[in-house]
Amino acid sequence: MNDIMWYNDTVKNFLHKAWHYVRWPLGVVVVLYVGLVVYRVPAMFEKDKTASSVAKIHAQKITLADVLGTALPPIPNAQENNATVAGIDKNNNGIRDDVELAIFNLYPNSARIRAAELQYAMTLQLMITDVFNTETWIAAAKETSRGYACISQSYPRNDLKTYIQITDTRTKEVETLVYNTQQRKAAQAQVDTFTTSYSLPNTDLCNIDSSTLPN
Repeated sequence: MNDIMWYNDTVKNFLHKAWHYVRWPLGVVVVLYVGLVVYRVPAMFEKDKTASSVAKIHAQKITLADVLGTALPPIPNAQENNATVAGIDKNNNGIRDDVELAIFNLYPNSARIRAAELQYAMTLQLMITDVFNTETWIAAAKETSRGYACISQSYPRNDLKTYIQITDTRTKEVETLVYNTQQRKAAQAQVDTFTTSYSLPNTDLCNIDSSTLPN
């Protein structure tokens, strides 16, 4: 019996001493692991948020109904509309209502020009509402480039000088409509901090094929 008690005491003493030496390194490992998990959670959330936003940016397209004006929004309250960067979009088509109505007022008789300008307006809106890092900026920049190029296709190239002037006028026309407050101009300037290089799209530039439009 004494031998058993001695053995048990010896084992207990050994385990106690072993734990004394092991607990601190083990504690450090646990703390480091927990710290790593806590550190990675925001990064994983940011990655998922970025992927979701990039998919949304690329998925946003104008439709034939947008171009034909089958569901035009009412005239928004100017004060309410200009109170935020996003403004008002009652018909939920990704184009701010005041911008959409202005384009229809400018080109009531040309669905082709409306299609190009509405597409460009939508991409500029995405740029100031959905961009928060370099990856989302690249996605929005690609869509903005498509919109710009689509406007350039809305006028024939018979006279290069006139073609350049018309393209420049129409793109600036849309930019002025979208960036019409100091708050929106500031949002545009903030987004520019994410600027980086990217490959330009060269196919399927227009969301709506202009050849399918009546005028």
